[in-house]
Amino acid sequence: MRVSAPGKVLITGGYLVLDPAFSGAVIAASSRFYTSITLESLKDDDVALAPSTAVPVRIHSPQFHQSMQGVLTASSFHISPDSIPNPYVEKTIRICVVALVGLLGAAAFERHVHDMLRLRQSLAITLEADNDFYSQRDQLHNQGLPVNRKTLASLPPFLPSLLDDAGHAKISKTGMGSSAALITSLVGALLGFFGAANLPTDAGPHDASTQVGADLVHNLAQIAHSIAQEKIGSGFDVSAAVYGNQLYNRFRPDAIEPFLKENIEQVDPVALAAHLTTPWDNVVRPFCLPDGMHLIMGDVNAGSATVSMVRKVLAWKSADPVESAALWEKLNGSNQQIPNLLEQLHTLQTTKANGTLEKLSHLSHHQWESTDADVGRLLSTMRQTFLTIRGYLRDMGDLAGVQIEPADQTALIDATMDVPGVLFAGVPGAGGNDAIFAIVLHADVLDRVEAFWSTWKTTSVSALLVDAAVNGFRGGLLRTIQDK
Repeated sequence: MRVSAPGKVLITGGYLVLDPAFSGAVIAASSRFYTSITLESLKDDDVALAPSTAVPVRIHSPQFHQSMQGVLTASSFHISPDSIPNPYVEKTIRICVVALVGLLGAAAFERHVHDMLRLRQSLAITLEADNDFYSQRDQLHNQGLPVNRKTLASLPPFLPSLLDDAGHAKISKTGMGSSAALITSLVGALLGFFGAANLPTDAGPHDASTQVGADLVHNLAQIAHSIAQEKIGSGFDVSAAVYGNQLYNRFRPDAIEPFLKENIEQVDPVALAAHLTTPWDNVVRPFCLPDGMHLIMGDVNAGSATVSMVRKVLAWKSADPVESAALWEKLNGSNQQIPNLLEQLHTLQTTKANGTLEKLSHLSHHQWESTDADVGRLLSTMRQTFLTIRGYLRDMGDLAGVQIEPADQTALIDATMDVPGVLFAGVPGAGGNDAIFAIVLHADVLDRVEAFWSTWKTTSVSALLVDAAVNGFRGGLLRTIQDK
């Protein structure tokens, strides 16, 4: 069983997406996290590791030089005392076991465990991530290579991280939701492996059965992610990891609070299963990027304290409810226009000759409408709408005392938007100095943007290899097709 889930880029809805009343537009990334689960014959050291009533479990993450050992019983999972714990992995497996007991029934799950014991089998779980989830600057510098998309593409897949002097993995995230993608792929693989969920495959079809399976993975992954983080986030990252590109409204946080127990094994399996299989109040409205459009991400060599930024914005919202509510309503209205306009353009493409976006990508944005009235009008409206969104975000940052779009980023984004073929650009998610994204009209524009960023002197900007995921369910959670 091999299951993958994509990363994310939140292009609109930063901060607002924390409130169920407001939405955020999230694009699933082409970069994926993979979980593979296989059965292996019991080894001699496995026998010593596990009691006779437990199945040995080996978890291997070769990129991060991590291995863990644990044991699976008919009701729980435990990491071995001599293993270095990874709470994201350990807690996810533990809540999945509770869920499986509830979903399959205690007797049925016990039979799964007994069958593995009878056949003298152990479980092997392998975790792998596409390289773009983590900065590869040091890898390239060590090889004397320039930091660009061409050299990133030349790196081997699932490249092991470098080690520091103490022998620990040196990991620098690029902010694309690696923890949510990890947990979602792990939840999907476990539910699929034990037959609790029928998962979508790239070959399709995506029918009612696989939709139920995807919903089940989404719900459990949201709970698992909250347990691992020890807080309830907005959930858009997990939602993108399951459903792909979407306009997202979050679920009510209090709906999952009863299942976030410090001792995971105290969660009632039957109650958890009932909650997982009951419709939630989150809203997912898929949208398509028009054919030919692409996403490019820039890793900016600066940092932002996202947690403190969110805290300050929420404190301002609480202290000034009237002005903040008015600003959030205006911002939300503009945020929702972006996926709607993208969807309109995607629909319009079915009646237009191929090559329109490619032709417009060579022109200044001032020439779009005069060159093609219909497409140009939609593009110009989108561009202006995004400029309005950026203005509202800067206003919110000023009022809250937070640099959502710092001056250095404003200059970089404005200049990026002047590159021919760039539709709009901005800071993803909560903003700050970490990253920049741009939506472009044609693949050729990616090289133009990267070339421009390489000349930027104020800050160091490195283009990542990541693009937008494909449209539709194939951009979300997928089971590898050879697993039937």
